[in-house]
Amino acid sequence: MSAFSLSARSGLTWTVLRLHRGSLWLWTAYVVLVAGVLLWAWGPGTAGLGIVGHCDPAVANACTAKGSTADAYHYALSFAGVFLFFLPLAVSVFAGGALIGQELERGTARLAWTQSVSPIRWLTAKLALPALALVVGTGLLMVLRRQVAAAAPGLSENRWFSGNFEVLGPVVVALPLLGLACGALAGLLQRRLLPGAVFGLVLTLLLTTVVGWLRPYLWPAKTVTGTLAQGYPGFTGDVLGEGAITGSGAHVQDPMCASDRSCLADHNITGYYTEGHPPSHFWPLQLTETAVILALTAVIVLIAYALLRRRVAR
Repeated sequence: MSAFSLSARSGLTWTVLRLHRGSLWLWTAYVVLVAGVLLWAWGPGTAGLGIVGHCDPAVANACTAKGSTADAYHYALSFAGVFLFFLPLAVSVFAGGALIGQELERGTARLAWTQSVSPIRWLTAKLALPALALVVGTGLLMVLRRQVAAAAPGLSENRWFSGNFEVLGPVVVALPLLGLACGALAGLLQRRLLPGAVFGLVLTLLLTTVVGWLRPYLWPAKTVTGTLAQGYPGFTGDVLGEGAITGSGAHVQDPMCASDRSCLADHNITGYYTEGHPPSHFWPLQLTETAVILALTAVIVLIAYALLRRRVAR
């Protein structure tokens, strides 16, 4: 049997499942609850929206919901969004505390290492089983959330550039894995339940914030322009910046004198621009950010294994 085997005959898989069965049941209840909310929104919630206008994700405010379920629909998607948004932080607290830190603090991990379970196999089981549960659960929720969005794509709750980017694609699956890796590393560093949970939370919050800050730069933005007569060009999507264009083609801050021809001439303003990501940039941004998150996750996991080997070798 290889060092990375998770065969049921070894008992390691079932030991981990029994030890954390409470967390597994909690995760199952979480997935069932959010899935139920999304199924309602996809079925009865959408049927009662009473949409006015033609919903087009590329056209802002092309449709509105006036039906009996409009308010409940909004609250349901907000509820699901909050749960999915904070999931990586919750996973990091669990991984840094109960999953890794607590066992190192109590000494049960070292006891297992002195028997038939190597430290590498122990950490592999600790990471692989939660990772599998997270991928299955968040993958299901992502599919349901996308079905809800596809049923009424023009509503603000279903446009990715209206604050729902993370929950509408594979990023929502990758982020909890990052939280799991950060929590595991924190637990190995702190070797206690509470400090491991806190450090895992802080590390995950830091990295997810950095990734969110990098998002607009992960794919080339699109720039649209308008003449002085046209004013600012219409742009539907994630707006990153806008301003004025000079006679040399430079993009500068708007001097705010659109109705003053002499002021425009003094500043050499010949038009206006808007820069951002249109709806068509959703998948390039999603796939690129997912790749970045998974790369960060892999690096952190490798650091965790290296740290474990170093500490065991002492």
